[in-house]
Amino acid sequence: MTKSTCFCYRICLILIVTLVVSPLALALHEPKKGPSEWRGYKFKEQDIKKAKDECDDGGKPLPEYVPTVRDGEPNLALLEQGGFKVLNTIAGWCPKRHCDKYINDGFYNNCRGWIIGALPSWGQIDIGSVGTVNRIFMGSDHSQGFADRTPADFDILVATTKAAEKSNAATWTKVYEHKGDPIRETTEIKFKETEARWVRIHIRGADGARIDELEIYGGRNPLAVDPVGKLTTIWSQMKTYPQ
Repeated sequence: MTKSTCFCYRICLILIVTLVVSPLALALHEPKKGPSEWRGYKFKEQDIKKAKDECDDGGKPLPEYVPTVRDGEPNLALLEQGGFKVLNTIAGWCPKRHCDKYINDGFYNNCRGWIIGALPSWGQIDIGSVGTVNRIFMGSDHSQGFADRTPADFDILVATTKAAEKSNAATWTKVYEHKGDPIRETTEIKFKETEARWVRIHIRGADGARIDELEIYGGRNPLAVDPVGKLTTIWSQMKTYPQ
């Protein structure tokens, strides 16, 4: 193969990779807005124009939608009646970046992520009533525009009766412990199905860690809203109910 032929071959290869790979990569980070209501679940408003206008992006990706429904399951962290609380937050950035409320504001990426203050720290979601949970999604920066501030030493705790201030209180149950590789991209963390109203991430390591978004899931009907009687009960008691 001559040098000119080899050069042409390389150019063609680059063009093919660009055409084939780039659209796919971009598509992964252009999610559409999810439903605002689904099977009786109502989700908080996601005003992406406002989110982008407020964002100090620093030349990095702008806010993107967090799913209200993922794999046929409602995101309990975005329920209209839900709430949040954190122990502390890095100072000097809110509202353009890193506010405490960004832990479950419905948008991904750095300027809409929560950054902790002094260690140890925690952030929690109140889903509004007791339901079942069995997995979360979390990461440091969904778009990977930033690779710093990654949580690597933390616990996932749940409570049904009281969200005690101290994470070692008896009302909290540890369902997952992470000590190892840092969590960079949005990552699924699974644990045994359990009842919960409050879900907390308690962070020990990584001073100044960023939680892009905390998503919570627990099945197709984790709060078990009866479509006929409009009654709410625990899904584990209704597994034989016809869907």
